[in-house]
Amino acid sequence: MQREEEFDIKKIISKFLDQWKLYAISAVILIILGFVFMKAVTPMYTANAQVLIQDDDNKSDPSSFLSSTALSGFSDLLGVQSNVSNELGILNTPDLVYKVVKQMNLCVKYYINGVLRPTELYNKSPFNVVFIPKSDSTLPTTYSFVKRNYNTSKSFELKISNDDVDQNVKGNFEDTIAVPTGKILIHKTGIAFDESSSYYFTTMNSDQVVTDIKSNLSIAIPSTDATILSLTYNSNVPKKAEDVLNQLIHEYTFRNLNEKNKISDSTISFIDGRIDIVSAELNSIEANIQGFKQSNHIADITAQSSKLIDNTSQYIQQLNQVEVQLNVIQSTLDYIRNENGNDRPVPSTLNNDPTFLSLVQKYNSLLVEKDALKLATTEANPAIQNINAQISNLRGDVIKSLISQQKAMEISKAKIVSQNSLLSSMIQNVPAQERQYVDLSREQSVKQALYLYLLQKKEETAITKASNIASASTIQVPKTTYLPYFPNKLLIFATVLLLILIIPTGIILLKQLLNNRILSREDITSKTTTSIMAEIGHNEKEGLISLKEEGRSAIAEQFRVFRTNMDFATRQEKCPVIMITSSMSAEGKSFVTGNLGQLYAYSGKKVLLMEMDLRKPKLSGMLGMSNDNGFTNYIIGNKPLETFIKPVKANENLFLMSSGPVPPNPSEILLSPQVEIMFEKLKEQFDIIIIDTAPIGAVTDALILANHSNVNLYIMRQRYSYKNSLDIINDLVESERIGNLYVVVNDVKKGTSYRYGYGYGYGYGYGYGLEKS
Repeated sequence: MQREEEFDIKKIISKFLDQWKLYAISAVILIILGFVFMKAVTPMYTANAQVLIQDDDNKSDPSSFLSSTALSGFSDLLGVQSNVSNELGILNTPDLVYKVVKQMNLCVKYYINGVLRPTELYNKSPFNVVFIPKSDSTLPTTYSFVKRNYNTSKSFELKISNDDVDQNVKGNFEDTIAVPTGKILIHKTGIAFDESSSYYFTTMNSDQVVTDIKSNLSIAIPSTDATILSLTYNSNVPKKAEDVLNQLIHEYTFRNLNEKNKISDSTISFIDGRIDIVSAELNSIEANIQGFKQSNHIADITAQSSKLIDNTSQYIQQLNQVEVQLNVIQSTLDYIRNENGNDRPVPSTLNNDPTFLSLVQKYNSLLVEKDALKLATTEANPAIQNINAQISNLRGDVIKSLISQQKAMEISKAKIVSQNSLLSSMIQNVPAQERQYVDLSREQSVKQALYLYLLQKKEETAITKASNIASASTIQVPKTTYLPYFPNKLLIFATVLLLILIIPTGIILLKQLLNNRILSREDITSKTTTSIMAEIGHNEKEGLISLKEEGRSAIAEQFRVFRTNMDFATRQEKCPVIMITSSMSAEGKSFVTGNLGQLYAYSGKKVLLMEMDLRKPKLSGMLGMSNDNGFTNYIIGNKPLETFIKPVKANENLFLMSSGPVPPNPSEILLSPQVEIMFEKLKEQFDIIIIDTAPIGAVTDALILANHSNVNLYIMRQRYSYKNSLDIINDLVESERIGNLYVVVNDVKKGTSYRYGYGYGYGYGYGYGLEKS
């Protein structure tokens, strides 16, 4: 039986606080990495500008007095975009950006190498490059100056490298030299070279630069109520960002003024031609209408015709709905009648008939119940056969319901078709002359609206051409932010702080998740109700502890506490027998046996240590004693018991009965009747008997010896014993195969997260600290 785990927030926080060194190391490393990152990455700045667009629909425009609500709606019908949206599209065109690239010579970038990263030298380079590429698809190429003393030199040497080229070329300043990618001309700008630094420049084709600029350029309309465009450009050089926006606005304004007259002239010419055509068509239509009405004596039956058409549309819609329902009903009938789908649920979402929905719900429920029964039985089961009969009956009822709905729908369809035929005959009785008149009137309205629209646009274009003013003006000159938007120091600081918390916490949680060994006291107490008798710290030396040299050491004190606790468990016995076992080898049974026996011996008790791990005896070796004669010799021989009991040199009250030669059948020997007689004799001679036996998780020796013991100790070693070995303890307790069982935790290393019970632990007056695991 396991203890119920209780949520203890203090305990959880304590586990993480124990790892403060891990958090501190992570903090130092991440802060350094954050600082290096901020220094190593290239900072990015944002330049902002705003341009006011004189929208054609703006009421401040001198041509706006000709606009009207009707014409505005008519232009929307034709899909005419607002002037602001058009100008935004123009500013975003690659052709305009291409002119900026050419004017500013942005195909060439200049750099100086730094400690952590290169720095772009925009307008601050000691040299300038004119690059003439061989083709428009020139590969990006890097040109590095090989030497540094160029302040007084007239020549230079470049290392050229790209995906296809890696070579050096020499040349003179102010001379044009041929390179694999084209021709270059380098001249000094008057700024002195830094002799301690290295310089280089890169060349790219125009399309690449245009793409790069457009990826960093953003143009938006901040408000639908205003005719303002916001321009934003990101660059690693603040001055470059401002110059790019300035040049873009300049190229846009120049293009706007250059195109204005050509657009106006072209528009007026087109409108004049269209007015002539539309005017002639409108006159012809009006004459036709006049003659048609005079010759046919047409009356106004527009309202009557409209009503008939509306009614016809309504009945057609109803007929379509009935057809859809009939289709759904027929599909559902085909689905249910299909013998291959008898076990498939019937869909009900397409049918709203209450009776049908109820039947389908019952039908589908029976299918679900049948599927559940089939998991545990066969088709021959009477329960399944009964459900099959119910399903069959319900399927028939569902089919009858659908057929009933189908008949009702067909009746409705016939009624709608009859009414629709009546309306159609009424529409056919409308005089053909009246229908022709409606067509002529509609054509007249369209031509008249188009004629008025063209006249308005002609006047607007003429006024625009006469004014000939720029349609855009800069209301906010390009200005770069003082601080870079990347890297964001606050964001990096927050990220570092978050990582300082996440990474160590993740490591701790991962270690706990993957760990399957005993680390802390809670790992034991949470899995078993068996009490912990003692907790023994780590000892670098194997064997008995020297109480003369280490009498006041932490581990010696822990064994004293151990002995005191044992007194409470054994005080009812005259000669208590203590058995020590574990789940597997190397958990410290022999170490605990020897040192516990030594402490009892120092207290004046006559103690016998029994080496009963007959398969892998270690106790005699740990005590430095021979194992030639022991328990197995006693069982199979006839010598007196005292012959096999040897004194331990370390203490006159301490004796050892070694295991003797390894027998082929250890368990059978332990079941010998002589064993019980032996223990009776030993209890008469000794005050304490401590048995070091084989691991109970591997063999049954300990279970056999438990019949002769009064107290049983189960050794668990920190960071060595598996958590699932606690299942063995629980099984032994629940099955009552071993009574009076206690846990002893061994080898608790100094500085681990293990917490001691009984108010005692490492560092109790001896200067030991706790390491964080």
